[in-house]
Amino acid sequence: MSPAAACVAVIPARYGSSRFPGKPLAALCGRPLVVHVLDRVRAAAVFDAVWVATDDDRIAAAVRAAGGEARLTRADHATGTDRVAETAAALAPDAVVFNVQGDEPLVALDLLRDLVAAMRADPALDIVTAAHRCHDADGFASPHVVKVVIDARGRALYFSRSGIPYARTGAPSYLRHIGIYGFRRASLSRFVNLQRGTLEEREGLEQLRALEHGMQIRVLLTEHVSQGVDTPEDLKAVEKILGAS
Repeated sequence: MSPAAACVAVIPARYGSSRFPGKPLAALCGRPLVVHVLDRVRAAAVFDAVWVATDDDRIAAAVRAAGGEARLTRADHATGTDRVAETAAALAPDAVVFNVQGDEPLVALDLLRDLVAAMRADPALDIVTAAHRCHDADGFASPHVVKVVIDARGRALYFSRSGIPYARTGAPSYLRHIGIYGFRRASLSRFVNLQRGTLEEREGLEQLRALEHGMQIRVLLTEHVSQGVDTPEDLKAVEKILGAS
């Protein structure tokens, strides 16, 4: 990677959500959720720029009112990754682009820093993400908890909603995936133009598209775990955490 290559974080945000309509603008301690995420990512102090990518003027206005940079995108994107790719399309091929979910107001700053360092340390790396070790049986059995198995070098072998690896004896021990992704910009462009494969279709996990087409995903193991916001109940839980801090 050239010394001048940018490192940019993009926060995709859409207004519509089946479980939580209007989530990016939901009030959290008096401010929109997406603004909390924006401030948190900027506080990591490792990105040359932090952008919110959205097709909604209301979200863009809230971001700009808070002093952030909003980039308007097309409305027909199937995933947040597609929205991030459109926003980052003009960056240099070796630029580093991070997709940080817009519902992670407590994302760990050290995790963001570690992920950026991993991308900068290995110019051949296509994608980096993270996981943490878990042992709870409920999470292991839940299809809402994405599990990952890795090789001896820390590269992803497979992601699944099923419990992997199977525990023949004792309590399960597994790696729970954390949905933050860093891409080389050229790798991001390649990824969003690949055809969806059988594994992605069956599991409903877009990262499997990369593995099916031979792209490398480095999985950084971390102890940093945060509370995301998927539902109004989650928002209340995060507000309690912020109020207590």
